[in-house]
Amino acid sequence: MADRPSASARLRFAWILGIVIAVYGALSIALSVHIIDQQSGARADLYVALQTLDQLHREALSQATSAQERQTIVNAWRNERAFAAASTQQARQLAGTLISRLNREYPGNACGHGGPAFVAAGALPAQHACMIAIGIRGDMIGVTGYDTQGIAMDNFYEYLYAPVGRAD
Repeated sequence: MADRPSASARLRFAWILGIVIAVYGALSIALSVHIIDQQSGARADLYVALQTLDQLHREALSQATSAQERQTIVNAWRNERAFAAASTQQARQLAGTLISRLNREYPGNACGHGGPAFVAAGALPAQHACMIAIGIRGDMIGVTGYDTQGIAMDNFYEYLYAPVGRAD
């Protein structure tokens, strides 16, 4: 049977274990703060895209001539946080304009990856963390934001609870 470790060996082991735990804890906190900072930038980008769609939605409502047209616009926003354009062609044109305008106003990806933050849904790369995809489905323009893990964010939640700012 092995001899019991000496008191100094047990004390040294306790110190080493304590230091390892403290370093692990400090690194975990630093990583969490870093991810939260990046996540807030991605949330802010999604919020900006949703605000832009809301502005389009309000303008279209004010210019709608029929009750059916108004109802279509309202339903698109209420049900999907999307903008109902007058036609598929107008939706494509508006989506392209939105992408270029938002990339000009908010350059760079919130995660610090190379490339833009706002992209067409069809051109979304495999690694799409912190990106906002602007897509067209029929005559509807919708946005999908992706967090630091590349997981789609919830448009309703993100629009309801606005982030504080964009981390560039």
